[in-house]
Amino acid sequence: MRPARIITAVTLATAAIVTGSYLAVSTARPSAAAPAAAVTAPSRQPTRPVDLSQQPSPTPRVLRVPAPRPVLADGRYDSYIRTVDSRRNRLVVDLVQVFDGQAARDAAIADGMARDKAQYLGVYVRNQNPRLRTLPLARDLRLDLRGGDCEAPLNHQLAKLATDARAMSGPIHTYYFTLTVRGGAVHQVQEFLAINAC
Repeated sequence: MRPARIITAVTLATAAIVTGSYLAVSTARPSAAAPAAAVTAPSRQPTRPVDLSQQPSPTPRVLRVPAPRPVLADGRYDSYIRTVDSRRNRLVVDLVQVFDGQAARDAAIADGMARDKAQYLGVYVRNQNPRLRTLPLARDLRLDLRGGDCEAPLNHQLAKLATDARAMSGPIHTYYFTLTVRGGAVHQVQEFLAINAC
């Protein structure tokens, strides 16, 4: 029986060397009188409650929301005014293209007006894009209206602006308006005739 133990020990030692593991092999025979050791789970320490008042508070994250982009960049824009909202201090506008002199006649003919009718045009307003834009009115708003009273209170001037914006000469708007925009708000409104003056 001894050679069998030697062969088993040599085989296990070889296997341990090949696999890089270390095995301890007991050659002693377990006795029947020795009881097997009971396997017990490691003891767990009772957990202590965490005192959150002692923990550092997390630093709040501040989300930066970008400021809304202005409806129109700074500049001057020719437009029809669709709505004057004096309660909310804003205008709803429809941007247009304005042509003067020979450019007015050429643009009108290009848009389908008869040459004999276009030859008398001094100004021509082209409105090909129906997009409307809502713009706030600046606190220092200045209105330059035809036949308007620049000394009148602002609410009276805005009422005249609304009336003039609705004025039509047949199918054509009587007036167009040049807006001066700064910082996304309208600072000045100038009124011009969109039709030939008599």
